[in-house]
Amino acid sequence: MENKCEEKAIYEMLRAIRRKLNSRLKIEEFFDCEDVLTFGEQQVIMVLSENSQPMTMKDIAKELGISPSTLTGIVDRLVEKGIVNREPDNQDRRKLQVFLTEKGKNMVKKVTDFRTRVLEPVLKNLSHEEISLLIKIIQKINEAL
Repeated sequence: MENKCEEKAIYEMLRAIRRKLNSRLKIEEFFDCEDVLTFGEQQVIMVLSENSQPMTMKDIAKELGISPSTLTGIVDRLVEKGIVNREPDNQDRRKLQVFLTEKGKNMVKKVTDFRTRVLEPVLKNLSHEEISLLIKIIQKINEAL
């Protein structure tokens, strides 16, 4: 980047957005107390919901860009909450297959609705053209990373 000030401004904006989203997630009362999920837990169930088949721990970790050890803690909590199950693969017993339970499938709808509820007030301040441009910019950033 040509200008260090631009680079610093982008990092500061991204950090502020993350902080505000985290704060918003904490104060929202969309979930019942027992249904509260961390952002990492939400990510795992959304990745599982996008696949029709159970996924290995390795594949989930790769998809989310996190370490397998970090994923293990997240999946442990989701198992305790009854949202996912983890079973040995029939073909290779060293691999664990992770899949959504019925409760987990119901949580996908709650998470989707929750995300909409959080983003709606933000996006309503943007025109259709601005939203399209935002999507294009985020796609470019994603491709560059």
